[in-house]
Amino acid sequence: MKKTIILIHGVRGTHHGLGFIASYLSAKYKVITPDLPGSGTRAELNDKTIDGYVEWIHSYISNLKLKQKPYVVGHSMGSMVVSHYLEKYPDDTQHKTILMSPIFRSKFNQTLSNIICALLMIFLHLLPKSLRYRLLRSKFISYCISHFLTYDKTQQESIDQLHYRYSGRFSSADSIMADIKISMRKQTIIPTDKDVLLIIGDKDQLTSLKLAHKKAKKHHVAMKVIPNSGHLINYETPKQVADAIDAFIS
Repeated sequence: MKKTIILIHGVRGTHHGLGFIASYLSAKYKVITPDLPGSGTRAELNDKTIDGYVEWIHSYISNLKLKQKPYVVGHSMGSMVVSHYLEKYPDDTQHKTILMSPIFRSKFNQTLSNIICALLMIFLHLLPKSLRYRLLRSKFISYCISHFLTYDKTQQESIDQLHYRYSGRFSSADSIMADIKISMRKQTIIPTDKDVLLIIGDKDQLTSLKLAHKKAKKHHVAMKVIPNSGHLINYETPKQVADAIDAFIS
């Protein structure tokens, strides 16, 4: 029987964003890549908070009625959601878990992130709701984000197209704004009862590699650094990421 891996995407994403990693893993594993609430075709949560996501994942996995406990992998904001979920419900899943492009911030950077988030929310709330929605879904915003988060510029054009194609499929402006708040105001934690692998690009624009090393050392967890890759390791180096996941689980 194949082991099951559940891949959880990040902010502005859908299951498509993890499709390359899933395709590499699918020969050996049963891979499930759900859309998070408010993304793709999935209905929104009433409680669009980190706690709301935790309860949703718990319910989602329970309803799968798998014969074996799954391995759960989170990317970016998905790593935040997965890490908080595993801290609350450690018995739902296998002992090993993987957090890709985890988001760790120093106290100063977290304060700065909170300020930027507050200013961004004020700006967006000043816009008419329809304009706010169109702006957040626009090619301009999508390209700005993908340019900032991509390190390997030889792949920039293709990543721009993929990011735009799959990153605007959220149900409402309020839904994506709630996700932005989570991603900017929360951080990935290290689940205390799990054997954890951190996978991070050495040029990750949202996490200091030095801080990630400190976290890994402090919590005695494994860490795989992907060379010459930024935050979007799901697009830049999916084969290397899939190989690291497979090696860790195997």
